[in-house]
Amino acid sequence: MLYTELTSSAQKEALERFKAKGFPTNKWEEWKYASLKSWNEKDLDWAPAPLNETSSASLQTQNGNTRFHGALPAGVEFISFDAFIAANPALAATWEQRLPILDQNSLYDLNIALTLNTQVLWVKAGVSVDQAITHDYILSVAKASAVQSRLIVYLEADANLTLIERAFTIAGSAEVLSNFVQEIYVSEKANLTYVKEQDLAQNTTHIDHTFITQLSDSQVDLFTFSLNAAYLRNNLHFYSDGENVVSNLNGLYVPGEDQLMDSHTVVDHRKPNSESHELYKGVLLGNATGVFNGKIFVRPDAQKTNAFQSCKNVLASTRATMNTKPQLEIWADDVKCSHGTTTGQLNEEALFYLRSRGISLANARTLLLLAFVQEVIDRVTHEETKLRLTDKIISKIQTSLAI
Repeated sequence: MLYTELTSSAQKEALERFKAKGFPTNKWEEWKYASLKSWNEKDLDWAPAPLNETSSASLQTQNGNTRFHGALPAGVEFISFDAFIAANPALAATWEQRLPILDQNSLYDLNIALTLNTQVLWVKAGVSVDQAITHDYILSVAKASAVQSRLIVYLEADANLTLIERAFTIAGSAEVLSNFVQEIYVSEKANLTYVKEQDLAQNTTHIDHTFITQLSDSQVDLFTFSLNAAYLRNNLHFYSDGENVVSNLNGLYVPGEDQLMDSHTVVDHRKPNSESHELYKGVLLGNATGVFNGKIFVRPDAQKTNAFQSCKNVLASTRATMNTKPQLEIWADDVKCSHGTTTGQLNEEALFYLRSRGISLANARTLLLLAFVQEVIDRVTHEETKLRLTDKIISKIQTSLAI
């Protein structure tokens, strides 16, 4: 995209910030183990052609263009961001003064500069959407390309929504860098269940920035399942900006041969009497690289906060590498907080027990690995998604172990 095609001064300023920094390298502390330096030297198509793929999903993002197909549920609107602000002028100031994004980086600036199709999924007050809305995030390009996309989800007070996101690459696509930003607002007494299924091709680099703001008495249950991609980075930021907020973060990553998966989470407690529960698990196959960097902030006004973080990993290969960095920053004194991480290999005694009952080594390893990740999978209440994820994880583990 040419500089002169940018429509606003904000876009041009964001592009200048990106050009000054370039893609993140391992000299950046937050990208120490997940450099994107090689993309600085690539000849990229910055505006790949739109797609006309068929999909059973009602919400579709195809090469950055987001549309809704079929009838909208009662009490739900899907409109452009400009139309949303026009319908809610009181939110304009809120938007301009929204909470700062921690660890803001050049890729967020790139997204601001080049995204042309920002849409809003808007659930009205008191509306409970009975059926899950499925969002297919689809990539396919003819030459090496960078795809930018942005989606805003806004739940008014007392609203309820289940959102199932499936990210994938169409067979035959050229190399693609996907830069996806979501800003989600969960108002008072609203509830959101959000499942991300990331199953992309080996020539795909996918960076997902998800920022979730919660107001009083709201609850968010978020699941991130990272299954395939050459490079997968999830920047997940929660802003607990009300009392009695519940934030549940669940993650499972299964990187395989020549794959890197990086989970960066931030939970920022700003008001009292709220809680967050964070459980991440990883199974690393082949020569995979995994990264987990989890931060919990408890601000001075956030008394009586309960915040818990756990990251557990199994190296299923002697060639795999895991880098973890759990962090707590607490400025309040009446809180309950903990964080911890473990990385190890399968228990040899458990393997011996299974093999002594006639189970092959590969099958025994598969059973133990599946038992390890089942805690995260079982928390998904959408049965169709749970079964699909289980089948994919089993298949990947078995393929890696050559069963």
